[in-house]
Amino acid sequence: MDSKTKSVKEIGKIFKIGERTFYPIIHISTIEMDNAFFESISPVAFVVVEPLKKYVLPLTEEDVDIEEIIELVF
Repeated sequence: MDSKTKSVKEIGKIFKIGERTFYPIIHISTIEMDNAFFESISPVAFVVVEPLKKYVLPLTEEDVDIEEIIELVF
């Protein structure tokens, strides 16, 4: 039984509220087997950009690599 796994973090649909821009970061895990396919999408964090500052809001209790998330957005 052959299987392939893939795990990536990506930016979801960007949205604005007032002067804030939100970049949702999601984790996508994929497992492919001979006759089966499984995909999981989980929220990780929001990167929030305001006129004078930028910050990350983690959405999980797991450790979040802030540098990796910042590199995705900027």
